[in-house]
Amino acid sequence: MSDFTSLLARLSCIVFPLVLFRFLRGRHRSSNALPRPPGPKGIPILGNLLQLPPSRLWEKAVEWGKEHGDIIYLENVGKPMLILNSYDDAKELLANRSAIYSSRPHLTMAVDLEKWDWFTTFVPYGDLFRKHRAYQNRFINSLETLNVANVQLSETHAMLKGFLDNPGDYASYVNRLPGAVIMMNLYGHRVERDRDDPFVKLGITAVRYAGDSEGYFFLEFLPWLKYIPEWFPFVEFHRVAKEARQISHALRYELYEIIKKKIAKGSAKESMTSLYLAENTREDGSVEDEADFCASIAMLLIGAVDTSVTATMTFVLGMLKNPEAQKRAQSEIDRVTGGDRLPTFEDAENLPFVNAICEEALRYAGITPFTPAHLSTEDDVYKGYHIPAGTMVLANTWAVAFDADRYVDPFAFRPDRWLSEKEMQKAQGVRARDYAFGYGRRICPGQPWAEQLIFIAIASILAAFNIEAAVDENGKPIPPNEDYHPSFVRSLGPSKCKITPRSQKMVSLIEGAAEAI
Repeated sequence: MSDFTSLLARLSCIVFPLVLFRFLRGRHRSSNALPRPPGPKGIPILGNLLQLPPSRLWEKAVEWGKEHGDIIYLENVGKPMLILNSYDDAKELLANRSAIYSSRPHLTMAVDLEKWDWFTTFVPYGDLFRKHRAYQNRFINSLETLNVANVQLSETHAMLKGFLDNPGDYASYVNRLPGAVIMMNLYGHRVERDRDDPFVKLGITAVRYAGDSEGYFFLEFLPWLKYIPEWFPFVEFHRVAKEARQISHALRYELYEIIKKKIAKGSAKESMTSLYLAENTREDGSVEDEADFCASIAMLLIGAVDTSVTATMTFVLGMLKNPEAQKRAQSEIDRVTGGDRLPTFEDAENLPFVNAICEEALRYAGITPFTPAHLSTEDDVYKGYHIPAGTMVLANTWAVAFDADRYVDPFAFRPDRWLSEKEMQKAQGVRARDYAFGYGRRICPGQPWAEQLIFIAIASILAAFNIEAAVDENGKPIPPNEDYHPSFVRSLGPSKCKITPRSQKMVSLIEGAAEAI
């Protein structure tokens, strides 16, 4: 018998009885308690495991919801999982009952294999999580101290200059923008305009590893599979995990160590890193809580290079799908600026339709189709159903964003929906910002930073450029790219389009703003 066959035999002797025990225990409990929420019927032992699709689980959950309702219960090898397709249910459980639902499940791929255990998203609710949030909230409360608005504005102008010089490569300038801003805010690190920055790339790569963990979701229900050796045919997760571990360590410490040396030499710019180091350095030179504030800072970096990029790329798609919305927004901006300057943050209150475009971009993008998984830490009763402790809970943001009962014509890019009193009554006043950043104690701490950047980026592009569909050799418009990358963190590539300055006056304004950076 080979070593591997022997290993499998030993694992089977251990795992199968445990799975059987979990299954029978679940059956016993359910016979003496309130019913579980409805869901697709599974098979003995494995439960619903074989019904989980390899990707786009959020869309499958919408299908299940048509038969079983907005609360869908599954069991995968005895492990309970709850999917919430309704905003009201997600808010009630994850926000109003956050004392029970604020923890996180232990994720085999992300935590055990990829070593993202420091990642705030995966940290269970408790002292460490509260410590991370304290550091992150300190950042949000320091936006004025760090001149965040000025950095966001200047880097937006750098993006406009990129559009002007090389409109065919607009996606690279959109991708650069949030990384350039957050790097300066968090580390005092300037991202050069004329070349790729390795640390921005690092953050984007980290997001991809986190988002693409959807492909290894099965490991959360069959964690013993992690013991399969790397050489076994068709086993990819070990290679992916090894790469992710390297990214994890580099993201947490590489840039921090570089900036730490600059701070010691007195050549670093003020940033969250410099503030935390000053506050946490003892008289003997040691640094208190160094690992924790490094993790908190790196987490903010990952969040920044994600939401803002996908929302801005979705805005470009939206303008190609709805040219009339672009004209209306440009007319609104021209009334406020007179066409003689670029927009500022102070203009936001006078640009309701531009704000509506930002809201619609957040909704339509569906950036995180599921909020990161929550974990119930106590038994709960909801709508007459028993939700057992230890249930993985997924709020289906995708289902909420495209809910036809809440939003008129949900698969159309229609910013005016946010200004229509009738439609907002139908939506019960629920805006994209109410669910795009999470719920309860787990809501994204960087939401104010992201919303501010999305506004100035979109308003500035609208003020400066026309976005039109490109045409093929026969003069027919080329359909825009709507192929979002299907993962737990969605992203959108560029469309073939024509981006041209609205006037020569705008060309001069962009060039002047870029020179002032």
